[in-house]
Amino acid sequence: HRHFGSRLRERVAHEHAADGYVADVLAGRVVVGRLVRLACERHVRDLADGGARGLRFNADRARRACWWIENRLRFSKGEWARKPFRLEPWQAFIVWNLFGWEREVDSRWVRRFRTAYVSVARKNGKSEWAAAVALLMLITGGASASGPEQGAEVYSAATTRDQATIVWRAAASMVRKSPDLLPEIAVHDSRYNLSHAKTESRFEALAADADTLDGLGPYCAIVDE
Repeated sequence: HRHFGSRLRERVAHEHAADGYVADVLAGRVVVGRLVRLACERHVRDLADGGARGLRFNADRARRACWWIENRLRFSKGEWARKPFRLEPWQAFIVWNLFGWEREVDSRWVRRFRTAYVSVARKNGKSEWAAAVALLMLITGGASASGPEQGAEVYSAATTRDQATIVWRAAASMVRKSPDLLPEIAVHDSRYNLSHAKTESRFEALAADADTLDGLGPYCAIVDE
């Protein structure tokens, strides 16, 4: 573990909260489970030798993703409502990995990670974080340098409509509280739909028992519990 910690300090020098989180995990200053530690070790190892396997870490894209969440979004409820969204270190680490790591496919660089499994205890901001990621994908195409995806379909899905709307409602509330986003996005509460007219993209809540699942082409899907 000391070996991984020293390599991290040499390569990234804590340029972002996510790097600090990795260093703290590997040094034992933050107590985590085995899978989180392995994810941190993989991140450091791939920074060192991932290029030989067709991988690269796009720090600019990772920074854009974190910046967008923290500067365009507001917390939706509780004591932090209407205040700027500040990513917790563990949240920043996930965003850092999801949007920073890329792999080469047919001479193009695409996001390496297409699926993330996130399991945290209740009351740790999971739904708020998931709503922020959904909005990031809806509006920016995942902080891509090429810009937002045209006609993107983003969904919050669960076994029941009530569960599926938890993340959607958090996202809708964030939109309403953001002076930057409200002019861009129409909120349709009765249909659990957020629509981005500029790109003709939408974010909707769906239940597993819905009769409208056929023919969907999700650009991003948040599947809650």
